[in-house]
Amino acid sequence: MKRIVSQTIILLLSLVAACFVSCEKPEPQEEPQNTPVTPVVHGVYVLSEGIMNYNNSTLSFYNFSTGTVSPDVFLAANNRGLGDTGNDLKVYGSKLYCVVNISETVEIMDLHTAKSLKQITMPGKQPRRITFDGGYAYVCCFDGGVVKIDTATMEVTATAQAGSNPDGICVANGKLYVANSGGLNYPNYGTTVSVFDLASFSHVKEIPVVINPTRIDSDSQGDVYVVSNGNYQDVPMTFQRIDSQTDEVVQTFDFPVTNFAISGNLCYLYSFNWSNYTYAVKVLDITTEQIVKEQFITDGTTFTTPYGIAVDPSNGDVYLTDAFYNTTNGDVLCFGSDGRLRFKFEAGISPSCIVFK
Repeated sequence: MKRIVSQTIILLLSLVAACFVSCEKPEPQEEPQNTPVTPVVHGVYVLSEGIMNYNNSTLSFYNFSTGTVSPDVFLAANNRGLGDTGNDLKVYGSKLYCVVNISETVEIMDLHTAKSLKQITMPGKQPRRITFDGGYAYVCCFDGGVVKIDTATMEVTATAQAGSNPDGICVANGKLYVANSGGLNYPNYGTTVSVFDLASFSHVKEIPVVINPTRIDSDSQGDVYVVSNGNYQDVPMTFQRIDSQTDEVVQTFDFPVTNFAISGNLCYLYSFNWSNYTYAVKVLDITTEQIVKEQFITDGTTFTTPYGIAVDPSNGDVYLTDAFYNTTNGDVLCFGSDGRLRFKFEAGISPSCIVFK
């Protein structure tokens, strides 16, 4: 009888203990933290130079989804302006790079937010244009220097010397090409394109070109195209092609070019005469080196002062900017490949550079 009572008591105590255990509150679990995700908004950034010495360069953004313009996203994101005379704007990886000539800075921004990640100052150098290759940015400067920047650390790693007042820079066939304008040395303009080996960042040679070379870019076949502005008098504006295998000028075209943009097998280009405000917009097939459209714009749309050109790599739309008289806000006009206007929007003063996000 005692044994049965003992077993009953032990059983009851076990049930009570189990009840206490099952009724205990579980340990509080830390809620997972949701990392904020910046929504991807597709659109186009436009760099407007502003007026020299007025410190009024701006960075506009046009939102494709809403059709609206943010007139200065850099100011909104950073509570300060870009500075004086923004000359170049490019995308590399997840960053946006802006070269500001008179302020002598390179702004490195987050591509999605326009928030400044770093401002590199270049006192005395007057940076002008930028290009990229193999994880490095290369900036040509009016003091004759070419500055190499590590895009991961955002630090300057080396400097090389080109010619007089470099005003254009591009990469082709493992080499860096720098157009030495000599633009600040009137009437003694520059007459060469400097070539550097990218692996060693060392000077290779000078390529003779028509005086005052400025805009320069390369195509997928390794050809390098360069605009020479001439002397604005008896030496006309000239468009030339350099073979990056031989590093020699192999073709001089018989039409003037002020600025151009290469997309696939086509080069969209315009010429502008400042003396009488006349212009032409053409299309060049870079596989045949022949003009395939003498008049790209087909719907009668007109410009006052064509000032910038770019092609959207996602759909082939062609963007041209109109600076009017370089004293008021300009326009950005988007054309389909058929040369018809799709839409336009207002940017800042002298809109010159366009990049796509």
